[in-house]
Amino acid sequence: MLIFSEILIVIAIVLLILSGSFYFRHLHKTKKQRKLTPFELTMYVVIQFAYALFAIGMLIQIFFR
Repeated sequence: MLIFSEILIVIAIVLLILSGSFYFRHLHKTKKQRKLTPFELTMYVVIQFAYALFAIGMLIQIFFR
């Protein structure tokens, strides 16, 4: 049962990364066409920050395991 829950967590993480990247790409294209609304700009910055934190966390996990 523990392995099943870990698999579900990994699937959820992958889906969140994919959906975040698609939304980030959409916001990037929208930014080229027009000015982003305050909510869109906030999401644009938050997604970039989340990817940076994810990358740092993965590097720490890889090198300090």
